[in-house]
Amino acid sequence: MTRKPMRRTIRGGRPYFFADPAIDKVLNMVVVLASEVWTLRERLLAMEALQVQQGGLSAGEVDAFEFSADDEGNLAIQRKEFIDSLFRVLAEQVDEAERTVSATRKTSPKVKTRTRKTARKK
Repeated sequence: MTRKPMRRTIRGGRPYFFADPAIDKVLNMVVVLASEVWTLRERLLAMEALQVQQGGLSAGEVDAFEFSADDEGNLAIQRKEFIDSLFRVLAEQVDEAERTVSATRKTSPKVKTRTRKTARKK
């Protein structure tokens, strides 16, 4: 039996379950994180079972393993991509807010306000 990989996109609009959209965004982050953790757990269990069956791994080997400098660099890149994916929803919201503020500043008329100095001159 072969498994099809999970889809990485949502069809249609983003569903909302709570009155506050911020709660929905946090919920979405937790669900994304939980799916990543479950996938890793399942793969790790499969790898360990294969290693035990084939006799390629002894107790304590995984705990004692240390990554090379190149591997650490690759892990750092992957960690950043993971964190970016996790916080993508919030980053999109920040970008949208910045675009809205920028558009509002461009379209709103500039109103001259009277200061104390201009008020005294009249």
